[in-house]
Amino acid sequence: MSSQYRVQRLRLPASILDADAAEFREFSDLTDAIERQIWGNGDRCSPPAFRLGVWRDTRYELTSLFFVRDGERMVGRGWCQMSLKEDRDRAMVRAEVLDDFTGRGIGRLLLDAATEEAARYSRTILNSFTEHPVGYDEEAPDAVVPSTGYGALPADSRAVAFASAAGYELSQVERYSELVLGGYDGGWPALEAVASAAAAEYEVLVWEGVPVEYRAEMAVLLGRMSTDVPYGVDRYEAAEWDADRVASLEAQLLDANTLPLYAVARHRASGELVAYTSLWIRSGKEDVADQDDTLVVPEHRGHRLGMLIKLANLKAYRERFPTARKVITFNAEENRPMLAINEALGFRPAGYDGEWYRRLA
Repeated sequence: MSSQYRVQRLRLPASILDADAAEFREFSDLTDAIERQIWGNGDRCSPPAFRLGVWRDTRYELTSLFFVRDGERMVGRGWCQMSLKEDRDRAMVRAEVLDDFTGRGIGRLLLDAATEEAARYSRTILNSFTEHPVGYDEEAPDAVVPSTGYGALPADSRAVAFASAAGYELSQVERYSELVLGGYDGGWPALEAVASAAAAEYEVLVWEGVPVEYRAEMAVLLGRMSTDVPYGVDRYEAAEWDADRVASLEAQLLDANTLPLYAVARHRASGELVAYTSLWIRSGKEDVADQDDTLVVPEHRGHRLGMLIKLANLKAYRERFPTARKVITFNAEENRPMLAINEALGFRPAGYDGEWYRRLA
């Protein structure tokens, strides 16, 4: 049945208010509808202005977007993202279809379009991910286990079957966690007291965006983030960060109406930044913050800095945004030190993402 459908490329407008932005807004609405059909809520949805800002091409990344209509209705979306600095043999691809239109070959058409786009740029490794709410049996005999051996995905998932049929292998499982702010902060003062005592040699700074004078130092930490986090059998190259790239990220988030809130730890004796954590708060969705990176450099671990900076950032988020309701985050299932911190703060599993890869050559 797929022969009756045609893949079209989405063109990004200059603004979501422009006369030619209707198709983009429809694409954004479709993206939200797909997230809601998976999760039953809008926690992983985003305002259109955020998507327009982060989907624009930059000096560091290209994004190509595709869609399929059934009659007049947009029913499926695909995309291909490619780094221009590191991992230039790699692309992230994905295809998603509304439940009522699955089984018609639309997903495969969109995945093929994204794959062809990657091949056009000589990419030979494809990555993708699948989303799975909690509630399935991770210990089931037929559960799909990643290369890391940590976590599992349900074998009867349509997304798992689709990825496997397309030639993808499961590299890693990431836990998707949520923190309901009103329900779990009773123990935070005690956690902060213990962390502060262990981190007497450090001070915590909180920023709304990275100050210009700290961009070069933050670039070092952002680069280390790309190599210090756990990976499965499919490993990525070290990211190339400098002050200009940090400035580019700041400009991109500003364009996306998104405030990056940072808490960093500075070693008092050396003055060096040795840890950071960040929350992204999107205009129009201030009640749900996205926990982005958290890193403590290996030489300074063992001082409860991860706990200390996370607490500082959560406090700043609640003070800056009175409507703050929830924080969502992702961690590799084998990253027990970070999961332990999150669990102590009150994060609970909401689901799991499967990280998949395929080699074209």
